[in-house]
Amino acid sequence: MPETNKRRRASAHAGRPRRDQPGALDWRQLLAIAALLVLAAAVVLTVPTTALARAYSSLPPPRQLPTDTVVYGQGNQVVADLHPPGTSRIPVPLAQIAPVMRQAVVAIEDHSFWTAPSFDVGRIVEAGIFDVLHRSAAQGASTIPEQVAKLLYLTDNKSITYKVKEILFGNELTSHLSKSQILDDYLNDVYFGQGATGIQAAAETYFGVSAAQLNVEQATLLAGLLPAPSYLDPFDNMSGARLRQQAVVAAMVKYGDLSAAAARTVLATAPQLGSGSEAPVNNAPYFVDAVGSWLQQRYGPSYGTMGLRVYTSLNLALNQKAQALVTADIAAHRAMHMTDGALVAENPVTGDIEVWVGGAGASAPGGQIDMAAQPRQPGSTFKLFTYSTAIADRKVTMTTPVRDSPYSLPTGGPGGGPFVVHDYEGTYAGVVPIQVALGNSLNVPAVRVELATGIPQILATARGMGVTTLSGPASSYGPSMTLGAYPVPLWEMAQAGSVFATGGVLHPAHFVQQVQNQQGQVLFQAQTSATQVLTPQVAYIMNTMLSRNSNRLIAFGPSTPLVLAGHTAAVKTGTSNNYLDNLAVGWTPTLVGADWVGNTNDSPMYGGGLNGISGSASLWNQFMEAALAGAPNQWYAEPPGLTSHSQNGEINYYLPGTGPTSQVLGGGSTAPSPAPTTTPTPYPAISPETTPTPSVPAPTPSPTGVATPSP
Repeated sequence: MPETNKRRRASAHAGRPRRDQPGALDWRQLLAIAALLVLAAAVVLTVPTTALARAYSSLPPPRQLPTDTVVYGQGNQVVADLHPPGTSRIPVPLAQIAPVMRQAVVAIEDHSFWTAPSFDVGRIVEAGIFDVLHRSAAQGASTIPEQVAKLLYLTDNKSITYKVKEILFGNELTSHLSKSQILDDYLNDVYFGQGATGIQAAAETYFGVSAAQLNVEQATLLAGLLPAPSYLDPFDNMSGARLRQQAVVAAMVKYGDLSAAAARTVLATAPQLGSGSEAPVNNAPYFVDAVGSWLQQRYGPSYGTMGLRVYTSLNLALNQKAQALVTADIAAHRAMHMTDGALVAENPVTGDIEVWVGGAGASAPGGQIDMAAQPRQPGSTFKLFTYSTAIADRKVTMTTPVRDSPYSLPTGGPGGGPFVVHDYEGTYAGVVPIQVALGNSLNVPAVRVELATGIPQILATARGMGVTTLSGPASSYGPSMTLGAYPVPLWEMAQAGSVFATGGVLHPAHFVQQVQNQQGQVLFQAQTSATQVLTPQVAYIMNTMLSRNSNRLIAFGPSTPLVLAGHTAAVKTGTSNNYLDNLAVGWTPTLVGADWVGNTNDSPMYGGGLNGISGSASLWNQFMEAALAGAPNQWYAEPPGLTSHSQNGEINYYLPGTGPTSQVLGGGSTAPSPAPTTTPTPYPAISPETTPTPSVPAPTPSPTGVATPSP
């Protein structure tokens, strides 16, 4: 090639800008800019027409963002906010977001949001040219409606097709939703970092407050995080977050949302950060675990991200009081090797579980085990079923004499050998009335009554009263059943107590009343049911026997925690063999309380021999007196169909066809008593509501263990 041609070509190339020189435009870049301008023109011309032509249904289904499930108690108090670690989203109405937060976001993200269309051509062209010149996608131009479209309908890939869809969908949203609704969606769906999606989760995570409580310092800092929440994370990069906050404050001043003086105050000091923890709110851990198990059975393991609203019967304040009492009681008895406790309370006329405390706390030995649901030997509290069955079957009356003396059976003991029955005190009372045998929790009379009545019949009564855990055939239960040798969950014993409290009607215990999805649609509504499982007459006789302090004098003396100050109550205690478990189950017409104390590892308590009186009864007394404080004393009216007889200043009651007898259960006789007469009840009548409620799922382990429990 001639030298002159070479020089001519070199000279020509030298006059052209190199393709890789910054700021130099080649034909491809010029073409891209031209295409962008054509796109902008097309958008200007076609979007209004398209928006009118497209139906709302033309939008694809919105993306379902993971949303926290919230558990509420009585009065819609928040009991728990459930979500997986590292992610939280709690949608709230726009009215529950601080106005300054709304102003800050609009000022920095889309200052013409309230007045302009859903798209801004100037911003689109400016951002597009910037991205072309710098070969990047760093410059954004999306309005708030377009950002909502991206959050809910699109996958961000920065393509031209993507941008067209963003504009169209943003315009479509604007044509069907108000600006307030769009801002609501944006503030609830945008990511703020630290696992917090939406302003409520962000406010709680960064500052430990609700979205409604955000002040101007906090709001401007949060609004500044939106372009790059991970990079601007104030926990790691406060200087970067503060720099961005300055831009937010400047925008608010520019658009009239903040005065210059206020801006200087805002920027003078960095807002104080909270813990930054995304740990779920949980104000009743054991109860929430029980609710979580119920939700998982019904909705699967992802229930914590489904945005459910779970309305329950929990009385949060009373539950927290009960938790404090359980924790303090266990601490006070630590020297006696008592390390854990549980307490369940129920409204007997509705079946609502109002208190569910499954342990003394996470730091207690075995504190992660929910002892309100864990089957334990109920001890002598099981005698409730034995005596109510015997009275209903007319095997005994409340005054039938029964012999309390050394007693054994040839079988039914360990290894199939003899079953030797011992009274707790190690002494025997001789011949006593049934009500005294029950009130003092004498074991020998209870076994005599059990054998006279029949294990299958007693088992049927227990099941009818809600003790579904004992699901084996009747032949699998031995004579130690009446002494509480077969484990039953504490909550089932509370449910059984409610039957006596409502005149023999079972309102199955429950705690979930309603479940709604994110849209407010009801997914579950508790259905009501009520079953008369004991006659009112049998329930009244049992309540009479179990409320009389005079029936407890042999074993417990006159002064015991089984007596409630200012309130008449029926109560039964129990202690399992070797002091493994202490229980108390007691009730008034408006409240049932059941508690357990012991050790989750099955080791015995000691230190003078804890029993149902010295162990669980004191806890029961403290709780019931606190729960009933200020409430009037109420008791039951005598139901029709009973006959009565006054003896030693007390009135005894009998079913038709029964009455006082001198025949002793266990052999022998006593002098006959006068014939019964009808006598009015000395107690004021009440009329409790009987609104039935559904039962909750319960664990049903196989019965295990045989023992000889104490009172």
